[in-house]
Amino acid sequence: MKKLLQLFSITIVLSSIGSSQEIPFVDPCGFPDTTTLEYKIAASGNWGYGYDTLLYDLSVWKKNPFVLVDSLGATVQNRTMFLMTIQDTAQVTVPRKRVWIHARTHPGEVQGTWVTNELIKILLSNTSLGKILRDSCVFSIVPMYNPDGVELGKARENANNIDIESNWDTTKFYPSQPEVTVLRNTFMQLMAKPNPIRIALNMHSAYECHKFFWFHLASGTSTLYAGIEKQFIDTVVFNFPEWIQPWDSHVSWGGAAAKQYPESWFWYNHREKVLALTYEDMNCATAHSFDKTAKAIAQGIADQLGIMKTVVYVAKQQSFPSGFGLEQNYPNPFNPSTVINYQLPVVDHVVLRIYDVLGREVATLVNEEQLSGKHSVTFNASSLSSGLYFYQLRTGNFTETKKMQLIR
Repeated sequence: MKKLLQLFSITIVLSSIGSSQEIPFVDPCGFPDTTTLEYKIAASGNWGYGYDTLLYDLSVWKKNPFVLVDSLGATVQNRTMFLMTIQDTAQVTVPRKRVWIHARTHPGEVQGTWVTNELIKILLSNTSLGKILRDSCVFSIVPMYNPDGVELGKARENANNIDIESNWDTTKFYPSQPEVTVLRNTFMQLMAKPNPIRIALNMHSAYECHKFFWFHLASGTSTLYAGIEKQFIDTVVFNFPEWIQPWDSHVSWGGAAAKQYPESWFWYNHREKVLALTYEDMNCATAHSFDKTAKAIAQGIADQLGIMKTVVYVAKQQSFPSGFGLEQNYPNPFNPSTVINYQLPVVDHVVLRIYDVLGREVATLVNEEQLSGKHSVTFNASSLSSGLYFYQLRTGNFTETKKMQLIR
């Protein structure tokens, strides 16, 4: 409570100073000028949420039966980097879909901590959203990635004065920082599990005082990945349109994808299999609505993973499907081509194959990750003989088979 009151007092002082309008915009994150009085006031209180406060919160959180608190490793100054795992192990949902969240890379961006803490509150609550998320998912959360920087009053750096947000593309001449090594090793371990990370959120806050996600353009990733990003961000915005900005408000990776960020690691190693995004909250004296922001993000996660359709998302006057479905081909019987339609409620890996009456595979029409929505594939059987054939749609959680007749 002392820390909370301290944050409020900082906010009041910052507001009265009015210096935020006088500081030229340099960087979208954190304080651009660490020589200002504004910076010094905020840093004097560990930006309003210090390592000691985290230790207290962890002592409370770990008493919850859904929470496991463990150590990932140590920082430059040998502070523990903590990992919270949240799931309802009494339920039998297998495999659980893994969501990764880490906050406080930049010490000055405490608002990312507030949103993360509100997400934790939702996951531990008795709300329907909280229950279904911890039943169907396992959340891996690092609530303070850079505790050294927090305790030293840094704006963006760790104890070695390195910005660990952009330390992921390193060489022997510019080695990884301990915090980066710990996080990278954790990513590798989790991605090797049967239920690897599906969504990875990097929680920050922007000095320009807006709530938004950094959108990675298709020119730096892929058309499919850009579609996955847009779908998630649109859903989050739908749940809090008053303050969270549209998907195209802040874009990056116009050319080749950057290599120095944690999202870069996910992209270059796992492509469309992981939705990795940076969220920026409002880094200013008027920052607010952390609970509503967290709820919108939680609902976006539930929607993206197909766990709980909390909104009816509309695009081009059509709603996304509420479930998987494989339609009868048309025309049927056919000669030599026919159309197969199917629908996906979530992003998923899709396999659509054709078999003969003996169960032998004669064609693979689809074998890739696809966006949610309605899909259509044309099957040309000009090389096949007349007869009965079967087509099967298979995803991670759904399989359906139908038959069709080729007549010459």
